Amino acid sequence: MTSVPSRERLRPHWLPTGWFQVGWSSDFPAQGVRPLRYLGGDQVAYRDSSGTLHVLDAYCRHLGGNLAYGGYVENDCVVCPFHGWHWNAEGRNTHIPYQPDRPNRARTLKVWPVREELGVVYMWHDVEGREPAWEPPNIFTDVAPHTAPLEYYDAERVKFDGLTLHPQLVSENAADPMHFRFVHGARDFPVYLRLWQDDAHYFSQIGFGRKWREMEPDSHDGDTLSILVAGVGLDYTALSGSSNTLILLSTTPVDAGTSDMFQTVWLEKLPGDNPEMHSTRLDQAISQLPNDIAIWTHQRFEDPPALATVEGRALGEFRRWARTFYPESADAVSL
Repeated sequence: MTSVPSRERLRPHWLPTGWFQVGWSSDFPAQGVRPLRYLGGDQVAYRDSSGTLHVLDAYCRHLGGNLAYGGYVENDCVVCPFHGWHWNAEGRNTHIPYQPDRPNRARTLKVWPVREELGVVYMWHDVEGREPAWEPPNIFTDVAPHTAPLEYYDAERVKFDGLTLHPQLVSENAADPMHFRFVHGARDFPVYLRLWQDDAHYFSQIGFGRKWREMEPDSHDGDTLSILVAGVGLDYTALSGSSNTLILLSTTPVDAGTSDMFQTVWLEKLPGDNPEMHSTRLDQAISQLPNDIAIWTHQRFEDPPALATVEGRALGEFRRWARTFYPESADAVSL
């Protein structure tokens, strides 16, 4: 990631670098095209004959027709509905119907790197056009080791469109355990059990209850919450206790001022489960998010914040880490 020295340049803006969720695999059928609007632009998504998903800038480089509205897929290309120009997965014009021997080799469409993992579709964004520097985590194996061998129900999905919040405000939950008592009704103030970070990830694990001592975890088991933040838009959470719940919370900027939020939930299969028990556990897993959204959508980014002593280390470290995902850009609007 790019590191820049100026405080003003390091403020969060609306064009961060990283992977961002743009939907679920089932949102992109084998036939046809799908419009997307993220990170200040318009995109078109389509699958080729092998089922591979591709995302390109939406506007045909001929006369600007939007490929996502009326366009179609032919010979693994997306075809413009305006004049029938064909654009392949590399963003190149391969065919002009009324000039078949001379495609336009000078103009290209931007190609957005895409990954599909566990039914989640990610798109890579970088204002400097750099290739992906890391891969999206696997929520089953990369968050809490004890969750990997367990059996889970199929994912449940919830989407919130056009929220007035920035993804960093969401991800800062990983460095803000004190809010759990006031927003979510936790009985005790949780304590940190683990904290680490690298170029792409910020990890925290907190323990609930009085048996925990700060930074002295006995294991991943027990009443704990582990959060792996990847970039500033992806938050992978493992909730442990009498049962295990995995939650991917993805926040993707649409334009300056708004984001879409995707929540994907996997519940552990338990002996004796029945539909009523499953429904109750699912409701418990998803019912708390609206409380957070009510805070985030009315929150101001306070810089620098006034922190209590016990808050300072984690949130300070998180914000220094997060700054590296905001390369300087003349087109970016600061938070």
